[in-house]
Amino acid sequence: MSLFEENAAILRKMESDGSDLGLPRVIDFSHVFPDRTSANAFAGEVEKEGYATAVEEVEREEYRWDVTASKQMAPTCGNITNTEERLDALARSYQGRADGWGFFRL
Repeated sequence: MSLFEENAAILRKMESDGSDLGLPRVIDFSHVFPDRTSANAFAGEVEKEGYATAVEEVEREEYRWDVTASKQMAPTCGNITNTEERLDALARSYQGRADGWGFFRL
C-alpha cells in the first residue's frame, strides 16, 4: 500500500468516525531523531517554512528525540501526503525520519 493510499484510508476512517474534513485545521507531523542536535537543526529548518515546532526527549532506546512540526492546512490526502513526504526527506538529511501525523477532531 502506498503512503497516499494509507493516508486516504486513515482520512476515510476519521470521516466515518465523525471528523469534519472540510475545515482547515492544524495538522501535526511527527519525526524522530537520534540526538538533540539533529532534532534542533530539523526544527529550525521547518520553522523557517512557517511550521510551529516542539522538540522533546522521550524514553526509548533509539531515536530518543521527537520533533512535531505543526501547520494549519486543509486535511486532504494530497496535502498530507505531499507534506509528509517532503518533511520526511528533510528529516532524513538530519539522520531522522517521519513518524506519522495527526490532528484533533473538530
